Amino acid sequence: MKKSEKVLLGIFAAIFIGVALIGGGAFAFRTYFEVQDEVELLRDRLGSMNLAVSQGTEWAEKNAWLEENAPGFTSNKDASAKLLETVTAAAQKHDLTIGGTELLERTRAIGTDGLPVEDEEESHFEKASIKTTLTGVSEQAFFTWLHTLQQPKSFIGITRLQINPAGSNKTINAEVEFTQFYHEKSVPKVTKN
Repeated sequence: MKKSEKVLLGIFAAIFIGVALIGGGAFAFRTYFEVQDEVELLRDRLGSMNLAVSQGTEWAEKNAWLEENAPGFTSNKDASAKLLETVTAAAQKHDLTIGGTELLERTRAIGTDGLPVEDEEESHFEKASIKTTLTGVSEQAFFTWLHTLQQPKSFIGITRLQINPAGSNKTINAEVEFTQFYHEKSVPKVTKN
């Protein structure tokens, strides 16, 4: 091999080694930052897991309160009837006359298997809703009635409210949708002895 060939071979070898080192360095650099990102994600996940563990007793207490205080009904029909009874009794107590009531049926999307699809956001509670219409009622009595019904332990919420002035003396016309959130209780099986 001639001296010029050796020099060219040395130059090409140096270029090859340089390219390999630069490529290897870029790969190592990129891998290092990917590992750093993953370490950050794992550190965040560990922090959220530690927070969840530290708050475990608090959430267990909240769940126990829910289990103790959430009403239970065997069917949507029972829950709707109780809701209607509660709303009507509170209206009578506040001297309000309900012009009309309507039970609102809960519609559930049907999946490809023909069974109802369960919403993730509503999976903890079932709900029953009614719509009431009031005409020409006192504003003060109306809002006192709403406040009476919407208490934390009752699990009744006002999910829609439409108010229009009815004329003089601070009277209003209103349409209110109430929703009762509840746990569905299983019906006890009757057996013959």
